[in-house]
Amino acid sequence: MILLTPALDALRAAWPKTRIVVAVGASAAPILAHDPNVSGIVALAPGEGTFAYTRRLRAALPESGPIALLDLHGKLRSLAIRALLPFDGPRVVWHKRDVLDTVGVKLRLRTWRSDRLHADRYHLAVEQLVGRPLPRGRLRCVVAPEEVDRAAGLLAAAGRDLAKPLVGLSPGAKWATKRWPAERFAALARRALAAGCDVAVQGSPDERALCAEIVAQAPGSLDLSGNVDIPTLMGLVHECTAFIANDSGPMHLARALGVPTLAIFGSTDPGMFAWTGHRALFAGLPCAPCSFYGRDACPLGHLRCLLDIEVEAAWTALEALLAAGPVGAVGA
Repeated sequence: MILLTPALDALRAAWPKTRIVVAVGASAAPILAHDPNVSGIVALAPGEGTFAYTRRLRAALPESGPIALLDLHGKLRSLAIRALLPFDGPRVVWHKRDVLDTVGVKLRLRTWRSDRLHADRYHLAVEQLVGRPLPRGRLRCVVAPEEVDRAAGLLAAAGRDLAKPLVGLSPGAKWATKRWPAERFAALARRALAAGCDVAVQGSPDERALCAEIVAQAPGSLDLSGNVDIPTLMGLVHECTAFIANDSGPMHLARALGVPTLAIFGSTDPGMFAWTGHRALFAGLPCAPCSFYGRDACPLGHLRCLLDIEVEAAWTALEALLAAGPVGAVGA
C-alpha cells in the first residue's frame, strides 16, 4: 500500500475532481486513512467473502458505477471483484513481471534483478488508464496527530529520553532469508546506545521473542514489541531520527515518512526501491537475489547473502544517516 502512494499522487494530479475509492484489506487500510489523494476506503474484513465484500464496495460507488477501474493487485480475488462490479468502462490491470521471470526464479533456475522501481510499475498502470505520460508522484505516508501522541506516550512509558536521537529498530520479516541475525541487530543497537542514542525495538506479537533477545543483548534498549498496531507504528516511526529494518513493511513506512532508513537485504533485490537519502546493504552474491519475496530457508544452506553483511558496515551507514537528517520528498 505504501508503494501505491506515488501512483495515487499521479492519478489525483491527472484527474483532480475525480473521487478515488480504494478497495484494500483491513490490515493495510490505516496506511491510506489520511492520504489526501484518497476519497474513500472500503476495507475487506478478515474472513469476509468476495460476494459480500463486493456488495459493500458497490454501495460505496455512484449508482452509475465507477468511470474507470484500476487493479493494482492483479490476483484472483481482485479479478473476481472486477467481474462482479457493474462496469463497462476503461479498466487497467498492472503488469507485475513477465511469466518467464516468475517461473525461472520460483524453480530456482536463475536469480532476479528488477529492471525498474516497483512503484514505477504502478505509475505505468496509471498512465495507461489516463492515456498520457504523467509526472511521477512521491512516496508518502500521512500520520494522524493522535497516533504520534500515542507513540510518544508509549516511548515515554518505556523510558525515552527526549534529549537523545531515537533509532528505531525492526528486526522482523516474514521470511527467514530476509532476517539479519538477531545478534547483529543487538550489536548495532549497542553501538547506537554507546553513541548517545535511544534505541526502540519494535515487532509484531509473533516477534516478541526476537525483540526480547535483542533487548537482552543490548541493555538500555526500549522494547515496544507486540504493543504497536499499524497506526501506532506510523506514529513511532514518525518520532525516529533514523530507522533500521530488514526488507519489510516497516522499512517502506520509514522511507515514506522521510526518516533516514538503513535496510538490510538478503534474498531480495534492493533495486526495486529508491534509496535517495537512505541506505540499503546488499552483499551482492552470485546466488542472490534468489526470490521475489523471500524464502523459508537458504536454497544453498549458507545464508551468506545476510551473513556477509557485517555490523561495522551497518554502523558506518547508520552514522552517516544520523548525521544527514530527515529526507525530503523522493521517489519510491
